[in-house]
Parts: sequence; structure tokens; C-alpha cells
Amino acid sequence: MSAHIGSYDVGSDGTGLLGRERERNMVAALLTALPRGEGRVLHLSGAPGTGKSAVVRFAAAAAGRQGIRVLTTAWAPGERGLRHAALHRLLRSVLPGSAGLPARERALLDAAFGGGVAAPGTGEPAVAGTCEPVAPGMCEPVVPGTSAVAGSVSARLVPAAPAEPVAPAPAQLAAAVMRLLTAAAEPVLLCVDDLDRLDGASRDTLRALARLCGATRVGLIVAERAAAGVRPLPDALAMTPEALTVTLGSLPAPQARALVTRAGRAAGYAEEQLVLAVARGNPLALTELSLDGGHLGDAAGFGMLPATSRLAEAYAEDVEGLSAPARTVLLTAALSASPVTRDILRACTSLLGSGRAARAGLAETIARGLVAESVGDAGPAGVVGAGGAGAGAAELDEEGGEEGVGEGGEENRRLYFPEPLVRPAVLHLESAARRLAAHHALGRCLTSRPHAAWHSAQCVAGPDEELARRLEALAAGPRPGTAVLVALAALDRAARLSPDPERRAARLLRAAELACDHGLTDQALGHARRIDPSELGTFGRALLLWVHDLLPGNSAVGRERIAELCEAARAVAPQDPALTQKLLHAAARRCWWQQAGPGERHMVLRAFEDLRSGPRDARDTAVMALTAALPLPQAEPPHSAPGPADGGDGDEQHLAGQVAVLASDLDRAAPLLEEAEAAVRAGGRYGRLPQLLVPRAMGQIWLGTQWHTAQALAEEGRMIAGRTGQPDWVARATGTLAIIAALRGQHDKALEYAAEVEEASLRLGQNRQLNLAALARALTASGTGRYVEAYARLRFLFADPAAPYAFEQVWGLAFLAEAALPAGEQADARAVVEHVTALTEAGRAPLPQRILEYADAVLAPDDEAEVRYRRALRPGAGAWPLLHGMTQFGYGAWLRRRRRVTESRTPLATAESVLRSLGAQSRAEQAASELRATGQATDGQSGADDIARVLSPQQLTIARLAARGLTNRAIGEQLRLSPRTVASHLYQIFPKLGVSSRAQLAARIGPD
Repeated sequence: MSAHIGSYDVGSDGTGLLGRERERNMVAALLTALPRGEGRVLHLSGAPGTGKSAVVRFAAAAAGRQGIRVLTTAWAPGERGLRHAALHRLLRSVLPGSAGLPARERALLDAAFGGGVAAPGTGEPAVAGTCEPVAPGMCEPVVPGTSAVAGSVSARLVPAAPAEPVAPAPAQLAAAVMRLLTAAAEPVLLCVDDLDRLDGASRDTLRALARLCGATRVGLIVAERAAAGVRPLPDALAMTPEALTVTLGSLPAPQARALVTRAGRAAGYAEEQLVLAVARGNPLALTELSLDGGHLGDAAGFGMLPATSRLAEAYAEDVEGLSAPARTVLLTAALSASPVTRDILRACTSLLGSGRAARAGLAETIARGLVAESVGDAGPAGVVGAGGAGAGAAELDEEGGEEGVGEGGEENRRLYFPEPLVRPAVLHLESAARRLAAHHALGRCLTSRPHAAWHSAQCVAGPDEELARRLEALAAGPRPGTAVLVALAALDRAARLSPDPERRAARLLRAAELACDHGLTDQALGHARRIDPSELGTFGRALLLWVHDLLPGNSAVGRERIAELCEAARAVAPQDPALTQKLLHAAARRCWWQQAGPGERHMVLRAFEDLRSGPRDARDTAVMALTAALPLPQAEPPHSAPGPADGGDGDEQHLAGQVAVLASDLDRAAPLLEEAEAAVRAGGRYGRLPQLLVPRAMGQIWLGTQWHTAQALAEEGRMIAGRTGQPDWVARATGTLAIIAALRGQHDKALEYAAEVEEASLRLGQNRQLNLAALARALTASGTGRYVEAYARLRFLFADPAAPYAFEQVWGLAFLAEAALPAGEQADARAVVEHVTALTEAGRAPLPQRILEYADAVLAPDDEAEVRYRRALRPGAGAWPLLHGMTQFGYGAWLRRRRRVTESRTPLATAESVLRSLGAQSRAEQAASELRATGQATDGQSGADDIARVLSPQQLTIARLAARGLTNRAIGEQLRLSPRTVASHLYQIFPKLGVSSRAQLAARIGPD
């Protein structure tokens, strides 16, 4: 069987090929030209795994659908060394047609495939009855059937003696093959995969055949690997006008992500990102790489994922073709956690017993293009060095070194792999014994102590605390990209070497916390499950409690966990202030999510005041913001905190942004959260992303001029939260999507989202989630004219006057005031507004201040409303487009009710424009309806149409609402009319329009 290494799966018809639009177009052009007798050649090249075989199979499937005959061949391991084996497999279905060819072509094909004899040195077939020369230049042909003259010296006729078979010349055999193919009734497409791995005779003949395809109905698609030492197609082919040459590179990010998803090997979002980072767009790697169930293996030492058998096979010939010293050097360089050439050569010298052999092996691997060398800290951009970092400053004695190993300035030389996937492939191909020997040599020869410790640790079976301490150094510092694999593997190995259960647990918990932070949920759970709580002391139990609060599945723990976290914080305060702060923050988070009562909140605040002294940082401010009643404390922007460009982790920005969101200070929160998101993405801390994306989405509801950004942020946050095991943030993102859908008038979708949030709230034990569901349901009700229901749902958010109000309740205040007038609840709404005003008297962020001004204007008596509306619409109101549109609409509607029709048109038109731009269609239609009632036409609505001439502006508005299915009561709530007044208007409208039912009315004027 042929092996198609380097391809990724496609469907049987080729439709599964992802991307590759250029190659698709080239295939289409080639196939279109074949029936016209314009044979072409398409040459595909690329590194192993770039999808050459997939394109070949795609072309074969496309040709078959067009009625073109397809002949295929590829490399097969069992045919190595058999002459013309691949060519025979390509032609075997058409070889029976050779009977109709001239004798010369038949003889050539028979010589290649049937064991015929060719004339020595000519490539011509030897035909029975020809002469065998007696001496050079003495042979002349004799006509068959005649007899030779006795004693003649010119020639003698002899039977053809058996001779050693000689293959036909490639050019002559190619001509015979072309004669055979052109005899077919239909066009023919030859698909040749793995050209560089075929037997030499087939390869040379196919290259000769490529030059003959022009002006025929024979097309040729050839795929071969582009690598050092592989002979390219000859210049003659490259210069042929019909020949198309393309080198396949990496897949673009969207297609790479789709391929990883389709392969289904990556368990979650973070693992998918690691695969994308390691594979770097290589299709085969994208389908094969994964965390392998949590077993990181040797490849984690240099920040890569373990290879599979299929991926390793793509590079097997490269490794098998090396000499023994070169293979040892390649293994040692691939395994080394340090890229320093000198260190690697010294380890190879230890393994080979000769520095000369080590240098010769290195030269061979460089000549083969498997390894390259640079001067400085790293190789060219985009390639992976032989290790994760440079060597340390310490020097080793040159015991065992020969021929100047370690001399000549080699401390500045680094090895790197031009094709990074070679490294894990080499480790997979080598035996465990050889890898262990290389680890041992590297552990003795590397000058970087943490890197040497990594290798030494692979050879130690028993506990070793000193080695464990050195390993922990690998987990310190920033861990961008795949460097988290190095840290996790180092902590895991350090835990296995720890003789003390407390230290062992601390290292496992540190690994679990790191895995949570990076969104590697399965790895975090695996580390945590290896801990026996009975072996832990006070510090270990507190650390375990903190990490458990981060793990998925623990959010449903009751409010008793708040007390446990506070007690643990008090217990470890003298020993570890940083852990104390984390425990208090975890307790405060639970207070907020679970809407804990005053007892739990005061417990956290008491512990905080007792244990936290000195200057307050962002985490301290967050603890107060999560537990205190309004007004919320303000966090100063973290001017001194490094951002992502400076290598910062974004924690300070995240915490300050969280406090700003809790205070509804969205103008300040937006840049902080955006900066924190950039830092988190740069550091690969995907577990943090939902906690930044969802608040950003909620802020964009108020700050955005269109809700596309809010929608995209919420959807991405929901997806990542779901794939990193954070159901609380899934619910939060879903609630945000519910509000957006309700504001857009997508009421059914909003109600579906709200139901999901309510179910999640019960499952998680988080009452806070219900606020978003209540907002979504209330907005759906008001959007369909059910203001009484909307007000009741919004009033539920303010049921407990003693509870600390969160930002979503402050936001809900705007919609509560909006619904109060048509629902007849002005007095109750004024009481709620006054209560919130009193609570926030000490200080308000700009948005809550504007919301209170809007509510004050909407609920004001008529003789005071205009002044209050003008204050709410003072300069700067446009910074919050949704609130600005609502305020303009309220002011315009108030003016129209006061019969100031002309004045009302400007704010109503502004409201319609703003709300329609946002995507709030139902609200925009309501503004348009009010505007039409003033006698002014809106966009897309002619003021001179027949219906508008028959009905008054108010009757037209009532008719449109009735046509949409609203009841008289709902119409009255929306237009501030009594149901009886609405019925009276409809009694006059029906005969004017010649209808007798609401169904006929909808058909007459349409529901819009």
C-alpha cells in the first residue's frame, strides 16, 4: 500500500480540502484545458505535512466528476529499489491497450515491465533475429530466412542469446507511455504523489513524460517534498509554458483553526491554541498534535507537544538515512532544553566517546538541513531553537572533550531547527533507552542549572529535594505561548521528586493554578486529584482551598465556603500574605456571585480590615468593591503596572478594570480591560479571557455606536468559557447576548438565552445571574409594548433595599423609569430612583449619573420635565449612544404630548437615527411611529401614500401597532392612552380602510 505522509484528511470527493484557493484554481484550469488538447503539468512541492497529497486527491476527485480518466501512483515502502515499480502501478489499468501500439513502443514497455531485453548501451529493444557482432564494426544484418555464406567473415546469423536486461532510456520510455495514453478515448489525468520517494527509474521517466504533455489530452499533477538534498524538477520543465509550479506553505489561521476543530484531538480551547502554536499552520501537525491525555513527555522540556506515529513517519527517512554519529547528534539536539552548541557537542562527545565524531555528526545534520546554527541567542525569526532558553553563566570542565570541543567562541553559537516539527518526531522515532542516555549526558554537560536539572530529573527514580528546587526555576517568570508546557512539566516532575508531602502538594497546586490560568482544565484537575488532603498542614489546606475555588465544578458550593476561605486567610496570614490576599478575594467573589447577605459580606470585610494593612493595591480594592454597598470604591489606574508590551501579565489592569465595571465607570474600564486582554492573550492565559471579554461586551452595550462589537465579544467569551470549564462565565456571556437580542428586537432569541441563564443560575447556585435574565425578559416585554410586565420584572431587581446594588441594577434603573409611565408606576419608580440617588450621593461614575438624570427627567412632573430633559441632554450625552437615544425619544414624546409637535420632530428624528444605527430596531420603530404621528415622514415611508392621507397621524400609529398584533391595552401602554381610547380609534379606522378585522388590517397595511 502507498503511504501518503504529509496529507490531511479530505472527503472521498475531495470536498473536505480546507483553504488552498490558489491550488484549487490551478487544478480547475488544468482540468478545463485537458479536453481541448492543452495538456498541462502542475508541480506541487512543500515541507512534510503541508497537504500536497490532499491537493492531489482533490484533483483526482474533481477530474473523476468531469469524466476525465484518472491514473494514480505514490510511494510504497515495499517497492523500494524495484525499477519502474511506481510507473507500472500508474499505468497498470491501461497496459492492456499496449497491444495496439507499434512494435517499438510495445517492446519498450515490455522491456520496462515485462522483463524484455534492451540492446546494451542504446536503450533500444533487442529484436529476435538481429545479429550478434563477432568483432567491432564487423556485423551486418542478414535478412531473416536466408543462409549465410560459408566462411564469410562479415557476419554470421546466430540465435539471440540471453542477455542481462537493460532498462529503456527514460526519454524513449516516456514517449512510449505518452503514445499509450494518447490512444485512450478520453482525457487522462496522471496523479503522482511522493515523487521524491519513488524508485529512480520511475522518477526519471515521469520527469521526461512531463515535457511531452503539451498539445495532448494528458495532464500531470506531481507532488514532491521540498527539502534539502532532494533533486528538483529539471529546468526544462520549469520553463515549459504550460507548467505551473507552486510551493504549499502553512494554512492561514482561520483554516488552521477549522482543521484542528475537525480533527477533534484538542480537548479544549487552550489545547487548541497550543496545537496552533506548535503546528504553525502545518496541516498534518494540526490534525495529529494534542496533549495526549495530559502526558506531556520529553517534548515539553522545550515547549512542544508529543508527536504521533503518523507525524514521526513523515520524517522517518531523514533520520534513517543518517550515520550513527549524526543520529546521536540529532537526538541530543532535539532533546536538549538548551540551544548552546558547545553544551550539545559536549553531551554528544560523552555519548560517542569522540569529539571528532560529534563534530562530524553535527556537520552531517547541518548539511542535510535538519539542524542549523546561528550566532547569538536565537535563530532566524519563526524557527525554534534547540532549547527554550540560553545557557547559564556557569562553566563546566571539559572532561572527555577532544579536538577543542567548547573552544573557539562556541559559547555564542546556538543550534536551531529550521523545521521545528523534526524535534518531537525524532524523539518519537528513538527508543526510550537512547533518550534516557541522552538525558543523562545533557544533565552532566549543560551549563544552565535549571536546564541541566530538567534532564537529570528524567533519570532519577527516587526523591531528591535539591533537584526539585532547581526544577522549580524553570516554572518561574513569564510563560508566553507554549512555554507553559515547560513550566507544567517541570512542576509535575518536581512534585514527583519531593520527599515532603506538603512541598509535593504545594508544587502540584502551583501547577493546577497555572493550568487553570491558561485554560487547561483537564491538566488542572489531574494535578489537584493527586493531592491527599490528609497529608497537608495548615498552609497546604489553605492553598488547596484556594485552588479548589478556581477549579470548574466548585461554584455550586454553598455560602459556607465564604467562611472557610476567611478562616483559611486568617490561618496563613503570618506565613504568606499573598495567599491571604487571594483567599480574601475568592471569598469576596463568592459574596458577589451568590448575592450573599450582610452577614457574609461583613465577615469578609472584617477579615480584610484585620489582615490587610498598609497601602491598598488593586486586589484590595476589588475585595471591597465585591462586598461593599454603594458607593463603590474607586481604583486608581495602574500607571506603574507594566503592560503587554513591557512583558506585564495584565493582572493590575484586570483588577482595576473589574472595579471600574462594578462602579459602572465604563469609560475608565474599557481601556483597562482592553489592555489586560492583550496581555492575557500574549501570555497564553486563556482561562482569564472570558473574565475580560464578557465585561467588555457589557460595556459596549452602552458605549458602542453599533452592537456588532458587543455581540462578537460576548460570543467569543461564551465559547472560550465553555471550552475552558467556566460555566459561570458561560451564563454571564449568555445573559449579555440575551440583553443584546432583546434590545435588537430579537425577542424569541432573547427569551431562549434568558431561560438558559435561569437554568444555569439554579445549577450553579449563583443568584447574580438572574439579574441579567430579568433584564432580558423585561426588555423583551417593553419591546413588545407590555410595559406593566416589564416594570414588574425590573422592580424585582430592587426588591431588597438593604442589598448592595450591582452595576446591572443601576443600568436597569433606566429601563425601570422608561416603563413606569405607561405602566402607571411613576410614584413607585420615583421612590426607587430617590433611594439609589441617596446611596450614591458620595460619588458616582459618569454613566450612573446620566442614568439618574434620565430617570429624573422621565419621571418628572410636566412643569419640571423640560428643564430636567435639557440637563440630561447637556453636552457629552452622546458618549452613551443607547442612553442618548432613549433620552431623545423621551424628550420628543414628551414634547408631542404637550402639543409642541414641530419641536418634537428633531429629538424624535435623532432618537430614530441613533437607535437604528445601534441595531435597536423595535425602539427605532417606536421612535419612527412617534415621528409619523407628528406628520413627518421617516426614512422609507412616504408621507403622501394612500393610507397616510386617509388616517390622521395618531390613527396611523394605532393602526400599525394593531397590525403588529398588539392588544388595545398594549397599544395604550405604548402611546399613553387608555384601552377605551384605542378601541374608539380602531372603530373609526376600520371603515376608513375598508376592513373588518385585525387580520384584514395587517394584510391592508402590513405588519411593519
